[in-house]
Amino acid sequence: MQKVEKFLVKYPFLIILLLSIPAVWALFVPGYFGASDDLHIGWLFEMNRSLSLGQFPPRFVPDLSFGFGYPLFNFVFPLPFYIGEIFHKLGLSLVDSVKAIFLMSVPLSMYFMYKFIKEYTNEFLALAGAVLYVYTPYRATDIYVRGAIGEILAFVFPPLIAFSITKIGKEKSIKWICLLSLGVAGLILSHDIMAYMFIPFLALFALVQWKGILRSIYGFILGLLVSLYFWLPALIESKLMKYGTGNFNFIDHFPTLKQLVTPHFGYGASVPGPHDGMSFFMGAINVLLVVATVVLIRKGKPIIYWALFTIAVSVFLMNFRSTFLWKIIPYLPYFQFPWRFLSLTTFATSVLVISFDKFKLAKTIGIVVVLTAVALNFTNYKPHDFLGRTDAYYLNRYIPFPSASAEYLKTQEEYLRLPQKTQMRPDKLSPDQGLGATFKVNYAKETIFDYSKYYFPGWIVTVDGKKVDVYAGEPYGQLEFKVPAGEHELKIAFKETRFRKVLDIISLLSVLGAITILVRRNK
Repeated sequence: MQKVEKFLVKYPFLIILLLSIPAVWALFVPGYFGASDDLHIGWLFEMNRSLSLGQFPPRFVPDLSFGFGYPLFNFVFPLPFYIGEIFHKLGLSLVDSVKAIFLMSVPLSMYFMYKFIKEYTNEFLALAGAVLYVYTPYRATDIYVRGAIGEILAFVFPPLIAFSITKIGKEKSIKWICLLSLGVAGLILSHDIMAYMFIPFLALFALVQWKGILRSIYGFILGLLVSLYFWLPALIESKLMKYGTGNFNFIDHFPTLKQLVTPHFGYGASVPGPHDGMSFFMGAINVLLVVATVVLIRKGKPIIYWALFTIAVSVFLMNFRSTFLWKIIPYLPYFQFPWRFLSLTTFATSVLVISFDKFKLAKTIGIVVVLTAVALNFTNYKPHDFLGRTDAYYLNRYIPFPSASAEYLKTQEEYLRLPQKTQMRPDKLSPDQGLGATFKVNYAKETIFDYSKYYFPGWIVTVDGKKVDVYAGEPYGQLEFKVPAGEHELKIAFKETRFRKVLDIISLLSVLGAITILVRRNK
């Protein structure tokens, strides 16, 4: 036991890498597998396209919606696609770049959870909590059933945030404030819904810790500033889009209490009623930890009560009896699926290993949890079908250039919320590719010029070098502007608005400041 403990203390990340293998081996099988959100491969292609067209930060992508484009990254979490673009530039295919994000999320989330829990207990229980954070049914569902790239990456950041808050309470070094800010920003940029879910509970955790609360507040504020360029336009400019939650109504997706505690893993969908194909099981060890903590622990650390409270609230919000809260809490219906709160129960139940810190057999309990968690769950970490699909399949399915394929026509892109001025979805391919163009025209009289891209703030049009007003036309909400009679040169481009430029500068200065301080303090 002592030799194992010494090795764990000296090489924790190596052990974590080894323990990650059962969860990630399937990602090394060539090609992509059957996953619900395979459209993210198309979105990564659009990230690449936007960057290659000189747009940074990317907001409006050129090819979606029959080539009318879409302000995708003005509203959709960009960090997974930034990272995916790096992998793609290093030579990986689009498919392998997405799988690389899945792969990196497993050991990183396990490692940060280990660092966090180790602040409260021994190395064995910390490793147990870290392993349990990965080996729960919902984590396997996220990777191999849903393929939810944003949620998968977002799991890395809650333990990093909680670790930073804990260190802030123990040390006065400013580096922990900066690390907290980068964790908060990373969570927001990875998945805004996950951030909305986690941040209130992590802020409560900081309050429970109390010591260093003011410095923790600084860290949260700095994190909001680092990610300001994304979340504030997404929030304010959402009014420019038609309200909707896609094809899903949260009322149809409440899991039953029985589903939360009944062992089951499936590859089907979430459907109205109790006959879902996918798993909503919290996990056998997770449930046992909750029961054991409630029954056995008479006096625990504040973090234990915080974890139990978080679990209780999450379970309630996953139950249909909480419908009234879903109707009154702002933006909560955007979650679409109440069972998303399994992310929180996965995190909070893993923390409960700390309950056994004072037990004589605490280290043995830790080893048992590690082995049992892997043994009970590793068979879930594989897709239902190894389809072996390459980039070509997804580009054909989600990208309508050079032509709209039969597969593309089937998708209908109903997941895209249309701009307010759009009366109907385009049904034919736009002749205007890219994100701008230059035209030479000669009209006998004043003419309305149609540019077949959705109107959205950021389009700049000049006629003979002079800026002109643009507006949304009918029926697609396409970009329109007036051109006087005569011969003219028209230039059309999509650029950052003044409002977004200010936010870009604030975010850039904030992230550079946080990273600079963090690097200098570490040196």
